[in-house]
Amino acid sequence: MGAITKLCAGAGVLGAALLFALAVVAGGFGASAEQGTAPSVLGQLDQEVCVPVGPVPTLTSAQATNAETIVAAAETLEAGERGAQIALMVAYTESSLQDLGPQSANAGSLGLFQQRVTAGWGTAAQEQDPTDATGMFIARLVSVPDWQSLTPWVAAQDVQHSAFTGGTNYEANWDLAGVLLGAIGGLAAEANCGVESSAEPAGPASRFGLPIDYVIPSSATPAETVVITYALSKLGDGYVWGAAGPDSFDCSGLTMMAWAQAGVALDHYTGDQLHAGTPVAGYGALSPGDLVLIPGSDGTLAEPGHVGIFVGDGLVLSAVDPEQGVIVQTWANFTAGGLSGIRHLG
Repeated sequence: MGAITKLCAGAGVLGAALLFALAVVAGGFGASAEQGTAPSVLGQLDQEVCVPVGPVPTLTSAQATNAETIVAAAETLEAGERGAQIALMVAYTESSLQDLGPQSANAGSLGLFQQRVTAGWGTAAQEQDPTDATGMFIARLVSVPDWQSLTPWVAAQDVQHSAFTGGTNYEANWDLAGVLLGAIGGLAAEANCGVESSAEPAGPASRFGLPIDYVIPSSATPAETVVITYALSKLGDGYVWGAAGPDSFDCSGLTMMAWAQAGVALDHYTGDQLHAGTPVAGYGALSPGDLVLIPGSDGTLAEPGHVGIFVGDGLVLSAVDPEQGVIVQTWANFTAGGLSGIRHLG
């Protein structure tokens, strides 16, 4: 994960909707929570949380992505740096920032915060969704009276009700959470989510951006190799809106035809391709041939308007526009305006 990118996470609460939802939460979770129903705050979630993604010292790629999601969700929920640091402290203590599934002898605790359905923390799926889990944690945190004035681990204990009196288990990771927050804050300062970036070829113009030393990654499966080979054969072809070959394409037409060579059917529409296949957690989990979706010139983080194909070596191939046609860009350049999602089709 060398380059800084911007990942659109699952959800986030904004503006008046947040105030309404928190007012409900502040009134208590009631019987429905005891039955495992998610707090009403989750019903107000919006799909515009922009997560700055990049390497965080001492953390694996997966841990870093989870930490960055926590910070972005906490900021969107207007809990500020203090709320974000408390959330990081708790998640690191409970799960080492790993999105844990069912574990033996943990009484049904799940996800980053080890939340339980039986304690009113929503459904199992929500508990294992980093954005939803953070949203539920922050909603309860800000409903604690004077939470910002409390000792951080005491406020955390008021939310989590751990077996450690006074939240001493959380206290041990308060300083570490501050270090992580500082590192993630640096990434956020460089993020430029939702702003279109100029497309720049990764390599020579004579090769339409394809670096001279490029080879299809050896890790590519046979199907992925077929996809990438077809896509590379279209370098330099023109961009025509609505076209799907043989000599001109728009972005989703090119990805559709490339994957058709491997027997995978895609709709000729970027919005539908955002939901094709399975989601990829981040750059570190990419495979050759994965779809990379971004806002582009006429989309948003939640509703991307452009899609390309990851061809390995930090490169993305796409049909850009009528001026440039089909070219190869670096991952950093392609995603400079935000990353809406990555989909694996193999």
